[in-house]
Amino acid sequence: MNSFDDFFKKTKSVLFKIVEILALVVAILLLIYLLLGEASGDYIVSVAVNISLFISAVTPEALAAVALGLALYTYINKK
Repeated sequence: MNSFDDFFKKTKSVLFKIVEILALVVAILLLIYLLLGEASGDYIVSVAVNISLFISAVTPEALAAVALGLALYTYINKK
């Protein structure tokens, strides 16, 4: 069972690194969009449009549910 735990920890670490890199890429694309506006290219504009649509679709109730879930997860892991 110990080898499975090691494998799970390594996989989790790799996945977190991938998510961090992709979040950085999205942040860079948004920065380029903010600097250049509509002249930044079709792909960057489409990323900005998709993010704005996602932000407008997320309701305050959904944000409260995510915050409650994170708080519950943190509380359970501290015990």
